[in-house]
Amino acid sequence: MKMNDTIARLLKDLGVAQMFGVIGDVNLFIVDRFMKEGGRYTSATTESAAVLMASGWAQVTGKTGVATVTCGPGLVNALMPIVEAVKGHVPMVIVTGDSLSKFKYHPQSASHREFVLATGAGYEAPRRIEDVPRDLVHAFQRAWAERRPIVFNFPSYDQQWEDIGEYQPPRLHTPERLGTQLDTEALELAVGIIASAKRPIVLAGYGVVTSGQRDAVLQFAKRLDAPVMTTLRTKDLFRGEAGNLGVLGISGREEVTEAVGVSDCVIAFGASLHMFTTANGTLLNKKRLVLVAEDRHDIGRTMAVDAAILGEPGAVAERMLYWLDEAEIPSSQFAFEEVVTQAVAAIAASYDTPLPAPSDAPITIQQALLAIEHAVQEERLLVTDGGRFMRQPWQLMRVQQPRHFIAGNLFGAIGTGIGYAIGAAVAERGLPTLAVVGDGGFMLGGLTEFHTAVREKLDLIVVLCNDGGYGAEYLHFTDHGMDPSLALFDWPEFSEVATTMGGQGLVVRTQADLGAMQQAIRTRTPGKPLLIDLKLDPKTMPRTF
Repeated sequence: MKMNDTIARLLKDLGVAQMFGVIGDVNLFIVDRFMKEGGRYTSATTESAAVLMASGWAQVTGKTGVATVTCGPGLVNALMPIVEAVKGHVPMVIVTGDSLSKFKYHPQSASHREFVLATGAGYEAPRRIEDVPRDLVHAFQRAWAERRPIVFNFPSYDQQWEDIGEYQPPRLHTPERLGTQLDTEALELAVGIIASAKRPIVLAGYGVVTSGQRDAVLQFAKRLDAPVMTTLRTKDLFRGEAGNLGVLGISGREEVTEAVGVSDCVIAFGASLHMFTTANGTLLNKKRLVLVAEDRHDIGRTMAVDAAILGEPGAVAERMLYWLDEAEIPSSQFAFEEVVTQAVAAIAASYDTPLPAPSDAPITIQQALLAIEHAVQEERLLVTDGGRFMRQPWQLMRVQQPRHFIAGNLFGAIGTGIGYAIGAAVAERGLPTLAVVGDGGFMLGGLTEFHTAVREKLDLIVVLCNDGGYGAEYLHFTDHGMDPSLALFDWPEFSEVATTMGGQGLVVRTQADLGAMQQAIRTRTPGKPLLIDLKLDPKTMPRTF
């Protein structure tokens, strides 16, 4: 079987049903054969967006995402989202290949290996064409095991029509992660710290989502009568549970500040405890810290801990619960203290804020996002881009489970939101996808891909927080008493552009427009993406942090 046919057949037999990409000389025949094999392919406008789509799809489904780009500039254009996926521990395989071997100085020739390794991703490159099947399977094995993108780079594309021998079905083993935690000194130390805590908080990180151990961690928290919190990527894991204080960190709610402040112990499961979760460590001052991590590299990577346990979150939670029961340690009752119950009540009440009376007063981002929150069905996906606006949707908009939420700012970049949202929407075509983006990011990476959403007939609602420029840069200028005009732009009318592209467009300027906006959301055509252009004042927009 020829090399390009072999790659496409292997992808199918490895269980790949969806691929994203931009075709070129390297991969066009592979994509064609993949589709003939029954695979679904979503064609992006840019390579960067193709990788973001695969990443968004992977985060929603919990499976390995697949993207394909051409050689040289195609792969280089995809480097930023590869870094983003590395930082997010997203398993992906990106298929590309080398330029023509017969030209020593081919214009698209590039040192793929060096580019890829600089991002932190893995790299697989068969030395011989007969090694292609084995090494492609290895790339998928590595993506699953290492929880990061692996770039599979096959030999020069002029060899893809060569016969590489009889096709052999792939053998890919991805065993279920079964954690068995022994009674170690570390566990004994952790249980002792927990037993002496008066006001413990149980924190669930993204590792709890990927391991599927929500219920075990929640049961542990209930045994302690401890309030529960999550990291940002684990948002709404405990939605509806008593004692749920939401997200810990600078992206969390102000209502929980006092409750977090009086706590004396944090038991963290599968959390990286980076600077945003801990506010550079200040939120954990004068608190004992117990960390449960599956990867030894997560221990001590961002801050010192009082007790660290290597193990799968659910297994460790169950074992700690066993020893607390054996020792007859009483519960803390912290979840029922007034400081916690008042915070939980205040958060719940904030979502019930009524719409302002119709008037010509300009909208605020809070009013608009709450109106959208109540106009879209509860079972939906939420994707946010990076930008000055992003803290508001994190706090004011909810999902039913963390896999339905993607915070597109892992690399601190803007312009990721629409790519992520398309991948998420393709993964869950039966649900609406809310993409909350800024105008700068939309122009940087989203405008061209809006048409991709139109072509794919996605139920996508783009909420454009449009303050007419680059928000962070606007603040830097004004904070120093300088003219911010360099950060402001005269954008086109995005609603008209969306309509021209085949979608739907709507402008929201005043409080009188909010009711009509809700009606437009409820009566939208699901297969026709809707763009809502929120006209916001950069002078009154809240700060990110």
